Amino acid sequence: MSEEQQRQRIRELVRKQTGMDWPELQVGNIEKAMSSVTLFYWCTKKEVGKRWHQKQLELTDEEADSIGV
Repeated sequence: MSEEQQRQRIRELVRKQTGMDWPELQVGNIEKAMSSVTLFYWCTKKEVGKRWHQKQLELTDEEADSIGV
């Protein structure tokens, strides 16, 4: 999977879980633990009212697999 495909899938997951579309979403880090995967991403000021505000999302195994993690 290309980097752009992964970004699009991550954006879809974030939209599905938060109900928000983040067109400027930047993936920060993906941390894998024994039983969980945490996705860290950044949003712009116009999206959240702050400059490059970091957010995180806990992913299920299925969601992690869908983005190639």
